Amino acid sequence: MLLAKSHPYETLLEHIENCLSVLDSMREIMPFLADISGNRDFFSHLFYAVALHDLGKSAIGFQQQLIGGKKWNYRHEVLSAGFVSGLASLPEDARKSIGLAILTHHKDINILKKEFPTFPVQNPGYSHWQERLSELGDNWEELLQIQKNIRNWLHTENCQFEPIKSREELANGHRDFILPYDYDLEDRINTPLNGIYGMLLRGCLIACDHLASAGRNQILKAIKDIESRLQSEIKNRGRQFHGWENFQIEASQAKGDIMLSAPTGSGKTEAALLWAHINENESSGRRIFYVLPYIASINAMYQRLVSLVSDEKLGLLHGKAGYFLYHYLSDKGDTGSQISDLQSLTRKLYRPYKVLTPFQLLKAFFGIRGFEMQFAEMSEGLFIFDEIHAYDPHTTALIITMIEYLSKNYKSHFCIMTATMPEFLKKMIENIFDSLIKVNVPSDQRDKFTRHRVNMLAGGIQDALPDIIEKLDEGKRVMVVCNTVQQAQDVFQQLHDAADNPGLLHSRFIIKDRERIESNLKNFDLLVGTQAVEVSLDMDFDVLFSEPAPIDALIQRFGRVNRARRFPVADVYICSEGSENDKYIYPSDRVNATLEVLQNANILKESQIQQMIDTVYGSGYNEKEQKKFDNARSLFQQIQKNIVPFIEDSSGREEFNGLFKSVDVVPSDYEDAFIENIIERKFYEAMAYITSVSDQQFARLFKQGQVYKQENQLFVRVGYDPERGLLLDELGSNIL
Repeated sequence: MLLAKSHPYETLLEHIENCLSVLDSMREIMPFLADISGNRDFFSHLFYAVALHDLGKSAIGFQQQLIGGKKWNYRHEVLSAGFVSGLASLPEDARKSIGLAILTHHKDINILKKEFPTFPVQNPGYSHWQERLSELGDNWEELLQIQKNIRNWLHTENCQFEPIKSREELANGHRDFILPYDYDLEDRINTPLNGIYGMLLRGCLIACDHLASAGRNQILKAIKDIESRLQSEIKNRGRQFHGWENFQIEASQAKGDIMLSAPTGSGKTEAALLWAHINENESSGRRIFYVLPYIASINAMYQRLVSLVSDEKLGLLHGKAGYFLYHYLSDKGDTGSQISDLQSLTRKLYRPYKVLTPFQLLKAFFGIRGFEMQFAEMSEGLFIFDEIHAYDPHTTALIITMIEYLSKNYKSHFCIMTATMPEFLKKMIENIFDSLIKVNVPSDQRDKFTRHRVNMLAGGIQDALPDIIEKLDEGKRVMVVCNTVQQAQDVFQQLHDAADNPGLLHSRFIIKDRERIESNLKNFDLLVGTQAVEVSLDMDFDVLFSEPAPIDALIQRFGRVNRARRFPVADVYICSEGSENDKYIYPSDRVNATLEVLQNANILKESQIQQMIDTVYGSGYNEKEQKKFDNARSLFQQIQKNIVPFIEDSSGREEFNGLFKSVDVVPSDYEDAFIENIIERKFYEAMAYITSVSDQQFARLFKQGQVYKQENQLFVRVGYDPERGLLLDELGSNIL
């Protein structure tokens, strides 16, 4: 009996049938893929590719390898591609497409050309191919029976495949087999194989193969009762449901792309999910992506949505997601290997919902392995982007360019959601859509969400410490937001003893401490933080003290105070002076303009906020920011043109990693614990000790000789405290 897999064993017939089950599911709930591909025969071609993709595994050497024999040292898909000769009645372009998809469902075409050449016939690779082809002979009868099943599997139309009756017949079809090797990179713009059709064909074949191998023989649909679930969630959180707000009703009826503008804490998340629901109903099978800028807000949103849609239907993607899921699901008895499998599924077409960073989407545009499958998943996708204003101009340029490309080429739809977006950025986004529905809370309705009284304080945050302590003594839950990690650490240390349950949140905690802090956010009576607390965290403090920042950032900080409108208004205090290093975070002219417009605000009416934002931002980015935006947009548009299916860009990973201005390190205090876990292959436990520093900070530490490497991991000889995080100006205890 021919095998396809080991550990556990699966027959070749079983595997092909399981892959075809995934295909049937895909055809049923994502029929729009054919339309997007531009080829009405897309699913027919995909069927033949799936049915034939593993026939080469019937070679004796491969079968022996599966049962513990020596390594085969050849590619089964090179033999499998020869079976396109049985599709002689199809046009040459179709055979070429199917053959190329089969050839490359594990390795890209350039690798195969280099390591497993089969042409011209004078090439030694041709003789090597003939030798491997001869290994099919002993299993030909069973292989012929599998081929005959193809006609029965294709029950929706006339089957164009004729079984190849002998190894000699397969060898004589060598010309058909080598057609895909003629793929010419220079012609990529002029052939459908190099465009969306080829992208989806390879991506969907890989998805069928991978999901079937993972024991998932179908892709999941989104839930149909999101509205009732949201209502139940509101009640479970101790709030009364009095009906949807007008803007939420508008969102729930908006088909297509929308710009959703509403105050913080007014229910934008519910509105966005209602929008996704109505648009998913329009074309069942659309995948839903909830995109957020910060890990803290992504983890929090995952925990919220998982109760709505289930952990089987919801995926989490960011750089540290594996550890978060490992800890989050450990009470269910899931092991590290099971978490790895869960994450692998999340990167495929399987789950209908994902919470992630924009960088996880941008990967596809850099040609990183799996990009064709990712484009298939994003086809007619529904994307919720929360607060695009939170990104720097470079990242904003990438996001806007990506949105434009997906909208025009893959018919994706977008909900751009904001409470604080400057008008110039709104217009920039509007210009990339042919039609954009605007869903707004009207000015006369916004003021019912008014929750804050603005108080301006002379001096810096250090000068405000007595006022903060006074509020804590009054029993208030206080949030303090600083612009730099160093300032936040200093303020936290000075206020620590004034609070019963103080907490600090910033980017320089090791993962396990950050997860512990994030899980306790609602319990702190004092929370000191950086920008990490600004967006999409459902926290509700009584009072805020903040260093000066641009108006949109401050409004987001205000949104973590009196969120549930427990008081008519709550006090937010803004210091007039920041620290020395703030100039590296925010443009000083924008901060000064913010302080000016807030000077006489007093009760901050929600109807006034947009005008304040536009006053501060004026006509848009400053000269330096605009240059970064334009350069990034131009470069990224060029990168997009160079991404073609069947070829994985070897430089793409390096270019993609260049988007991140930070380096993962482990404090030297945890060297022993980290290495012990690595040796014991407890990789998620080892990940718990990783944190990040900016590339400039890393360069400084490296120059000072405070960086070293063990077990392929970078360590830094600086102090670390579980409550304060990485202490860059203090030496760690574990030093040479």
